[in-house]
Amino acid sequence: MPLSARIKVPIPETGVIVSHDPKRPYVYKVLKTYRNAKGQPTNDRRSIGRLDAATGLLVPNDYYWQAYPGPAVETLPEPDAIRSIGASFLVARVLAALGVAGILEDAFGAERAGALLDVACYMARRGNVIEGIADWCETSTLKGTQTLTGQSASRLFASVTHAEKMAFFRAWAALQKGPAYLAYDVTSVSTYSEGVGDAEWGYNRDREAIPQVNLGCYLDQASGLPVFYVAYPGSITDKSHLPSMTAYNQDLGVKDVTFVLDRGFASTANVACLRGSRPRPHYILGVASRLKTARAAVERVRAGITEMGNRLPGGVYGQAVKGRFLDAPGTLHVYFSPALCEERRDELARKIGREAEQLARLDQLTEQEAKRHSAHFKVNLAGDGSFTSEPDAAKIAAAARDTGFFCLLTDTGLATAEVLEVYRRRDVIEKAFDDLKNCVDMKRLRTHRDETTDGKLFSAFIALIACSQIQAKAIPALKKSKQSVSKRGVLAEMHKIKVVDASSGRRLINPATKTQRQILEALSLTEADLKSYAAGGRPPTPHVYVT
Repeated sequence: MPLSARIKVPIPETGVIVSHDPKRPYVYKVLKTYRNAKGQPTNDRRSIGRLDAATGLLVPNDYYWQAYPGPAVETLPEPDAIRSIGASFLVARVLAALGVAGILEDAFGAERAGALLDVACYMARRGNVIEGIADWCETSTLKGTQTLTGQSASRLFASVTHAEKMAFFRAWAALQKGPAYLAYDVTSVSTYSEGVGDAEWGYNRDREAIPQVNLGCYLDQASGLPVFYVAYPGSITDKSHLPSMTAYNQDLGVKDVTFVLDRGFASTANVACLRGSRPRPHYILGVASRLKTARAAVERVRAGITEMGNRLPGGVYGQAVKGRFLDAPGTLHVYFSPALCEERRDELARKIGREAEQLARLDQLTEQEAKRHSAHFKVNLAGDGSFTSEPDAAKIAAAARDTGFFCLLTDTGLATAEVLEVYRRRDVIEKAFDDLKNCVDMKRLRTHRDETTDGKLFSAFIALIACSQIQAKAIPALKKSKQSVSKRGVLAEMHKIKVVDASSGRRLINPATKTQRQILEALSLTEADLKSYAAGGRPPTPHVYVT
């Protein structure tokens, strides 16, 4: 039975735990208590509903009626129920306008597509804890008591197949306008669960000491929208997974594209992989200036790079060097930024200053500590541990020599300024990952099986498409009108839009505010669209649930 605020029961006296989170005060039935591998007490538990803070009673979910069977319960529509429908309206309309809703229906059928859209709306606004989805459907959509629950959402996630996801990705990729620049990068999602096969120890981008699942993602730089993702084991390095990722290109129909990748992907194997892919993409690839062939190119242009003929927009200087790099013919564009040079030299000076202060406070050093300081200091260590030190001018000069230089390798025919402009736009994928972690709240998987993990990640991807479009359209429009609203703030602002749900029909409580109208306008919507949506349909009819 879905969570319904119109039903409240006493909380069971024993065998339950009430969460301390004031935003999500859920009640759990303890199924089993035990000690984990570290000897710490823990338990298996399952939600039985939500605590109603005003009454101290339980708003039961469907599992409550299985665990504590009772008589049939009848729920009736409230004559003046109020729903906050603005956020769900916005996300649903954005996904419909982009074509996502139609593609989902073709791939999954109308019923499951509608459920996936409901989950995406929920995740975009509320985040990743699915236990509250029934309450969301009842209070923040027009669906009333005909809702998803935590259990039905889990069944939905488990039903999503690889073939259905690929059908969606093929159709979605085909909608993106080519030729295009696709940014590719990887993020990680952490999990404590031992039942997720891909969860392994690896480089954790959130600096958490727990296993993770890696997500490789394509993102269209022109639209700022994610196009495709693959989940893979958290122990696999970013650099080594690129060939597996590009193996999907032919199936996706990805062609006439240029991949834009940061220097973490720079390797001979990856350049060979890109050049050998069919259909063959172009690439713009960040390359560390310390790489042997890149260092040689930097030396070739160092003396004359700051001539006015090499000056680019933004106070950066650049020159192109043709040759063979990473065992393939290409053009290495070498750039020098005076501002970046000074910023890095300031950092270096501060670091050397801190080391000098540390050394001045010490009377003795171990061999290991002396070695640690040898990057910038000459340390003379005596047998008794005493020492003398002085800055190593040659090493410091070497460390400062290449500050301000950076390199981009490409097989395109783009000019030096154009290559830099395209590469700078790849920050949209970092913004998308930020949205995934913060707006969609996917810092943690919060799943326990591979089947539900795959489906939940797919739902989060759909939510991310909506969040990315809202960011791309609404945030700039609000900034132009000098409105300071965050990405999460846009949906929070729309959530304020409420509708009265009465037996005679539905209507908005208040007209849209100026900010809400600006958000709607930025996404090609009007207040009339909102009113039409709010008035549509009927109030929910009574339902009888037999337990």
